[in-house]
Amino acid sequence: DELKRGDISKSIQCYMHEAEVSEEKAREHIKSLIGNTWKKINDYQFANPRISQTFIGIAMNLTRMAQCMYQYGDGHGVGHLETKDRVKSLLIKPL
Repeated sequence: DELKRGDISKSIQCYMHEAEVSEEKAREHIKSLIGNTWKKINDYQFANPRISQTFIGIAMNLTRMAQCMYQYGDGHGVGHLETKDRVKSLLIKPL
């Protein structure tokens, strides 16, 4: 769908092309990369007390936001109310 409307290739399409695998295998690979990266981030949060907890919190929130935009879109290509509500809940409304 993204390519049909003129958007750039995403990680799944790029991996499919590079590794010559099916879309299902590419999705599994990308999900694995994301999961492993989250594990590293969470481990690092507790393994290195010299880093400011404020900095770690900011880095974690930036990572969460990037994953959300990757999963659900940024609302620029196709803007709709759901995207606006999601951004508000992540950035503006406190928990």
